[in-house]
Amino acid sequence: MISWPLVKYVLTAALRDKLVLSLFILMTVGASMAIFLGSAAVVEANEFSVIFAAAGLRLAGVIGLVLFIVFYLRRAFDTKDVEFLLSRPVSKVSYLLSHSVGFMTLACLAAVFVFVTVCLIAPQAIGTGHVLWGLSLVAEYIILANAALFFAMVLPSAATGALAIFALYFLGRMIGQILGIIHAGADVAGFNILSTIMEWISLIVPRLDLLAQSSWLVYGSDQTVGYGFVLLQGGLYAFLAVMAAMVDLSRRQF
Repeated sequence: MISWPLVKYVLTAALRDKLVLSLFILMTVGASMAIFLGSAAVVEANEFSVIFAAAGLRLAGVIGLVLFIVFYLRRAFDTKDVEFLLSRPVSKVSYLLSHSVGFMTLACLAAVFVFVTVCLIAPQAIGTGHVLWGLSLVAEYIILANAALFFAMVLPSAATGALAIFALYFLGRMIGQILGIIHAGADVAGFNILSTIMEWISLIVPRLDLLAQSSWLVYGSDQTVGYGFVLLQGGLYAFLAVMAAMVDLSRRQF
């Protein structure tokens, strides 16, 4: 079902577009900046550097991964590469699954880059919280990679697809705070209607705010999020995104 030459084709495209090199440069610059800013802290300089690097590099990895996937797929549609590949003995299902595997490989690679960089900043502080943080970062990037695959398939513009996935990402990062505001209550006109809408939206939005929490790198895991939750959420949302993209691709006529 999975065409490994197609997976290799995706990875080769990432090398050709200098994605790996760009991520390496981003990690190096981000780590250097974090260490520089941490050195100005009066107390807990290492902790400050780790938290700053984790937050910044996490976002940088997302931006690099999403932009590559969206622009790669839209370029493939615009240059008719999709039609050319599908004219070969490759089914639409095989094409989509192969690209999903390729993008998830890149997602894992990006997460490893970020994780290793954060660990190198303060290697003496590595603990079990780092392991959970790294694994949940892999799950987050896999979710976003497959969501980018879906949006790039459905939306006709690369810019629109990138904006859509960034909106999903920031909503997923903020959904916990939004639910907290709802449960706290507020005396605002129309609040009940808006709160109901957001509660329904929260049922389908991935809880990215619960993944890769920076506090784990300093204080360790608080046991509210475990490995099972991380694996379940990563696998479930990746599966749903791939299935939705598959439905869209199967209905297309080339």
